[in-house]
Amino acid sequence: MTQAGTARIDHLLTYVPDLDAAAALFERMGFRLTPVSHIESMGIANRMILMRPKSAGQANFIELMSPYDRTRLPAVMQTVLSGDAGIRSMVLVAEEIEAFHRLMLAQGFSSAPPAHAKREWKIPGEDPVFPEFDVIFPVEMALRFNACKYYNLHLYLREDWTRHPNSAVRLTKIMAVAGNPAEFEVFSRLFGHDARDGEDGARLYPSGDITLEIVRPEAVRKRFGVASEPEGTHYLGYEIEVASLGRLRASLKDGGISFHEHAGKVCVGPEVGLGSLIVFSEGGA
Repeated sequence: MTQAGTARIDHLLTYVPDLDAAAALFERMGFRLTPVSHIESMGIANRMILMRPKSAGQANFIELMSPYDRTRLPAVMQTVLSGDAGIRSMVLVAEEIEAFHRLMLAQGFSSAPPAHAKREWKIPGEDPVFPEFDVIFPVEMALRFNACKYYNLHLYLREDWTRHPNSAVRLTKIMAVAGNPAEFEVFSRLFGHDARDGEDGARLYPSGDITLEIVRPEAVRKRFGVASEPEGTHYLGYEIEVASLGRLRASLKDGGISFHEHAGKVCVGPEVGLGSLIVFSEGGA
């Protein structure tokens, strides 16, 4: 249980200019996706790669989001949902979202109060369902974050959507790049957990099931075997635990997805992963 007023990492908001093409890519990787859903009041459409959280009270997924009507987009989302594809926000779950909003303000962030939203999922062969949630919109900083509170969390935990042919189990880590990883100690206060040092000068910010790891640019090539060292402060990608790297490799090969192996992990580079480095590690079910 998090401390009162703090929050845990729940999922990632990834902007994709073409939602259909992005969904097709993840299906080729061996993921199952939710049907398209719309937040009519905001002009936003999304599909999700839902996985299995360890802890109660939260979900665990990658959200592919795209605008379908920019005239309805909230002002803050105009910037978030534009440009090249990639991670746009780390989304936290707050059991006491009003208290978390006050904590954000106390830490110096400018943020509007939580807004209530509803989306519709049209499920083939079933009646539509309407997930509802409160949301704090992303704050404008180098590593954007926002927060939500679920009202019908069970809809995100359906076994038919959280079991994947590639054996994906859960999102375990978010990777970011910064010249000084220790300058983001604010996340320790928001998560309610002390940060700790990682390898090669990295800094780890635990939040429960999912850890934020901020690495130095010069360590990226060594750590992940990518072709170049990134510049600036930004989200680099994420790590997903799978039950079987063998099944994962087979899914990627069947889907024609390029990947490389490094330090015992399978990696899909950002040039393939819609701007994100996707790292797969083998773990328990």
